[in-house]
Amino acid sequence: MEGSPSRTRGELLRLVREQAGRRRPADLLAQHRRDGFVMPSMLDLRLVNTLDRLALEAAEGYDAVLLSPVAPLGVNSVVAPTSQDRTVTTTRGSEVVSDPTNVLALECARRLLESPPAPVRLATVHQTLRAQSLANDDGAHSRHFRLLALAESGPGLPDDGFEVEAVARQLQAYDRLFDACVRELGVAFPRRRAVVRVDARGPALAERVVRRLGEALPHVEVATEPLTSRYYDGLRVGFGADGRAGEFVEIADLGRFDWVAQLTSDRRNRFVASGFGIQLVPLLF
Repeated sequence: MEGSPSRTRGELLRLVREQAGRRRPADLLAQHRRDGFVMPSMLDLRLVNTLDRLALEAAEGYDAVLLSPVAPLGVNSVVAPTSQDRTVTTTRGSEVVSDPTNVLALECARRLLESPPAPVRLATVHQTLRAQSLANDDGAHSRHFRLLALAESGPGLPDDGFEVEAVARQLQAYDRLFDACVRELGVAFPRRRAVVRVDARGPALAERVVRRLGEALPHVEVATEPLTSRYYDGLRVGFGADGRAGEFVEIADLGRFDWVAQLTSDRRNRFVASGFGIQLVPLLF
């Protein structure tokens, strides 16, 4: 069944109708019990609503966007070195959102093309679904989970100015979220740390980021490590604190990506985005 999604959609819908027609009520209940894709979250919804509120309040200065549950087919694999297998693909030329930062890149590109060159800052909280295997079996990780995502895009500045300020701004938002969770939920985030990772191209960028974080977050320890993943465009920053078990939990992951440059066909456009695993707050801290 080669061709565009629109050409194959009718046949796929027919197959799905036939499969659904063969199912019994007992099949639905059995899948609901065992399938991590469809089981309810382990978190209480009232707690999740509180976390959502705290997260969006911490993301001051960012436009809050409510994303659709689905995104254009290939939103991850077309612009990033990511396998399409990590997403749940629909029969209608779309896929379930597995990484809201990729979708925010689309929205950043749209806004930059419509109103250049004003920088764009977006935030969202999304129930994210991923099809990849679970790396941890600690009871805190699941197929679908709550994620706070921040994204910034705009023209590059001298001396990596856009990236440096975006990193500081986003980590400050996450630090505010830590403080809010301490006040309202009684959790603790001791020994807050940031880990700056750059590849061989970016020692000067690392120095600038480390220096700026020392100014913006003087209470946060900052370390540097080599960047080995080609998923990021030369810069990755982790942020977290010690969990209940005493181990460092890197609950936020930030990176520079070339996605908006690809989407706008303009290499001058920078894109810095990050995700914070809200679900891990009550489970690991």
